[in-house]
Amino acid sequence: MNRKGEFLVENIVFIVLNILYLVILILFLLKQGSGAIILEDAYSKNIALLIDSAKPTMTIHLNLQDLKTVSDKNGISFSDVLKINGNYAIIKLSEKGGMKYHFFNYINVTAYPDKDPKYEGFYIMTFSKMK
Repeated sequence: MNRKGEFLVENIVFIVLNILYLVILILFLLKQGSGAIILEDAYSKNIALLIDSAKPTMTIHLNLQDLKTVSDKNGISFSDVLKINGNYAIIKLSEKGGMKYHFFNYINVTAYPDKDPKYEGFYIMTFSKMK
């Protein structure tokens, strides 16, 4: 093979790798731009801190309308956005995403969406003593 043929192959490989890199970068930026990852991280930490400061018999109404907007856009049911599993507050705003954050308060926590239509996008959290 002559020098011109080698030069052409090297340039084609270089261009293909650059295009692949740009496509991956654009997909990453689009995922970040949706805000799902940032919101999952921030809300899971804040809810875990809220649970740590809670006392038994408390009831808290959480305004999660920002999360409802993103979950609706991503096709996630609002009832699946916030879950309490063991000592973890789990926020899920996309099919493959999700963020969990540990809380330390030894307390039973129940979280469910508010059924009242005027409080659409709100969650109710109730706290009780561990048995």
